[in-house]
This record gives sequence, structure tokens and C-alpha cells, in this order.
Amino acid sequence: MQTLKQFAANHLALPQPDAPHRPTSRWRSADLDPVPKADKKWEWYHIGGFWIAEGFSAGQVQASSAAVAIGLNPGLALAAYAIGNIIAAVPCCGVGYIGSKYSINFPVLARATADPQLRKQQIQSYLGGLSVQVMIQAIWPSFINWHADALPASADITASALLGFAIFWLISLPFLYIRPPKLRWLFIAKIATMPFLWTALFAWALTAAGGFGPLMRMPSRPMGGMSEGYLFCYAVTASISGVNTFTVSLPDITRYAHDPRSTTLAQAIGLPVCLTMTYLLGITLAASTQVVYGQIYWNPLEMVAVWDNRPAKFFAGLLFAFANIGTNVAGNSIAFGNDLMTLFPRYIDIRRGQFVCAVLGFLICPWKIQNAAPNFLAFLNGYSIFLGPIAGVMLTDYYILRRRRRHRHNGLNVSQLYTPHGGLYWYRRGINPRAIIAYFAGLIPLLPSLVYQINPAVGGIARGYVEFSALAWLECFVFA
Repeated sequence: MQTLKQFAANHLALPQPDAPHRPTSRWRSADLDPVPKADKKWEWYHIGGFWIAEGFSAGQVQASSAAVAIGLNPGLALAAYAIGNIIAAVPCCGVGYIGSKYSINFPVLARATADPQLRKQQIQSYLGGLSVQVMIQAIWPSFINWHADALPASADITASALLGFAIFWLISLPFLYIRPPKLRWLFIAKIATMPFLWTALFAWALTAAGGFGPLMRMPSRPMGGMSEGYLFCYAVTASISGVNTFTVSLPDITRYAHDPRSTTLAQAIGLPVCLTMTYLLGITLAASTQVVYGQIYWNPLEMVAVWDNRPAKFFAGLLFAFANIGTNVAGNSIAFGNDLMTLFPRYIDIRRGQFVCAVLGFLICPWKIQNAAPNFLAFLNGYSIFLGPIAGVMLTDYYILRRRRRHRHNGLNVSQLYTPHGGLYWYRRGINPRAIIAYFAGLIPLLPSLVYQINPAVGGIARGYVEFSALAWLECFVFA
């Protein structure tokens, strides 16, 4: 009878083709290899299109709507999110260039500075589930009351929303089977369809609210006793937090692009322009719902759910569902798959890692984060303090330390990234103490901010510190 170890070796282990830069099985994986030149088929417009694909989703729309919901003037909110996008473009371009130049993903790149780390679960599947719920409700309006008393109020989700979540989860699974080099066609499909939804929603908001001017003149009404300046900086951080995963993991995507320079230029333009346009839509929708319905629907799907026009409701839900599938695959599951693959390279490739991510998605209860705008922004801004120091360490290591030393490989020795036990990047038993110290130097000063984000009622945290920590991601990045 086979032992568990033998079963894993015979049936679960991945094929290990020979290659000179993968000397031992612990570091060997076809998906961890630098992307072969034949597979680097992404052009600049695929990378630019990625930001349309990533940017236009219910999650990004509500990120800016939430700033209006907590009391920030729509015009100031738009300015804050535009500034945040410009700031976020700098590290995204920096790490994206490295990924395209060396054809490596984030976990391999991280070997040059520190141990790879598992990170990230997001809430796009729940938002996709709400899209499905809206579609079903457009066909059968009574669906909104389906088993209305089946779940207690403390669950923070209804039976109809939970069913929509399960349906969306099942529909998403086939997309996880697509290999990353082929995802450029998914991005192109989003490029072709999302502008229609953006235009339709933007036109509806302006028409229903009586024009753009009155929306931008709505006064700020800060919640929680905070100042307008604090909310502005908070919105800047929320903008960065919407893409903060890509400030470290973008090489997972750009490694398939063949021209680093055009890839970087496409990102430098595509990220701030596409995301700012999405945030403009979110801000406009939130402000218009205040005028039309007398309350702010910061979640665009909640707004669509109250429409009387059933065909419009159905197609808006359909396009939002498709948008969230693209965002979930490119923005969430690929990054998770790359990380998990690095921890278990003999048994996990990107595809298997993506399916593990999908299964874990049921366990995080994302609707708990979604039940209020302050909770959602607190999640974004609190999470950002863990990724800001990583981006700071990686970019400083490559663009300052290694370039200053004029490394003969012009930055990185790729073969050494796959060489353990005495290799150039092995450091001390696989850990770079300086990188770890730098990481915690950026993280620790902002930990009280994380405590405050989780529970604002906690005592002992000065108001001045809370105001200072509004730019949490940027501060962590600089401190590291």
C-alpha cells in the first residue's frame, strides 16, 4: 500500500523538466521559470488594457464612492484619487519593468531581498455575486425576498445574496483554467465592453442629478469627527490601496510582455488615466444617488438593484459580473497562485494555486467588510501598511543599491535567483536580515494605525497620530 508521501510523489507532483537555472527540486517549477521568449507575446496595448480590465470593476467604483459616503466633497475626492493613482503608478512601473526585463514573477524577484510571502484575499467574488443577484432580480423581482428569514441579521448577508455568490463562484472556475499568457484576450474583451457600461452609468448619473456642477458643489460633511484634510489624505491612501497589491506583484503580469520600455510607458499612462476615470464614475454615482434617492449608495450594485428598468438592471449586472471575473482572475487569483506555487513548487503551479484561492474565498466572509463604507475603506487602508514596506524594500534594493554597485548583470543575476544553499541571494539560510529589518522599520510605526482602523473606539491613540497616519501606505513605503 502506498504511503501518503509516495502517493504525492506519484500523482500530485508536477513534471520537472531539466533546466540549468533550476538545480534542485525544491526550487524547480515550470511556472517559476523565467517566461520563455516564445511566450512573451504581450504588447504595450495588452498592458494598457490590463488597467482597463483591472480598473473597471464594482470594487474600484465603490472605492471612490465610499469617500463620498463618509463625507468628502466629490470634487476633493476626485482630486485625492487622481493624486493616489499618480503615486501608485511609480512603484507599479518600477516593479513592472523588472518583471518584463527579467521575465520573472514577484515571488522569484522577492528572493533577491527577502523570503516570498503568502498574501491576499479580496472581495471581488462577493461583488460578482451581487451582480448575479441583480440579474436574477431583474428577471424575477421577488427573488430579493427569497428565503428572507433564512439567515440571522448578524450574518450580514441574505440568502439571495449568498446564492448569487455561490453561482458567481461556480461561473468563475472555468476562467481559472486559462493560462496567464492567454489572458490578454480577456483584457481585450473588457476593453471592448466596459466603456459602454461606463458611458451608460455616467450619462444616467448626470441626467438623473441634473448636471455635473451641482454634484461637485456638494459640501464636505466628515464623519467620525475627522477633519476634511484627514478625509482627503485618507482618500489618497484608499486610491493607492485599490491597487497596492500590484505595487509588488505586477511582475506576475508583466513577465509576459516582451518590451520593458513600452510596457512601462503603457502603465505610466494607463494606470492613472483608466483608474481615475473609474473613480470619477464612482464619485459621480455616489453623489447622484444622494440627489435622486436621498441617500448615498456607495456600492454601485445596490444602486442598480433599486432601478425600475428591468432590462437595464439585468445588463448592468451582467457587465459588472464579467468585469469582476476579469479583475478576480488577473488581480487576485494569479498573484495568490504565484505565491502559493513558490511555497510548494513540487505540487502547486499557478493553475492549482488559483483553484486553492477560489476555495479559500468561501472562508473569508467578505460581506463582513462590505456592510458599511467606513469598514470597506478601513480594510483597504489597514491592509496597505503590509504591502507598502515590501514595495519600498524591493524598489530600493533594485534601483538604488544594485544599480549603485553596478552589478555586472545590470541589476539581477537571474540564474542565482534559482540557486539555493550558497547562491548569491541565499543570504543567511534563505533570509536577508537587512530586508526584514527594513520591512519592520516601515511597518511598526504604523501598527497603531491598523489597530485604530480595526476598532476606532480603542483608547490610547492620539488624534494627532491618527491624522498623521492617514497616508499610511506612503509613509510605510518611505520608512522602509
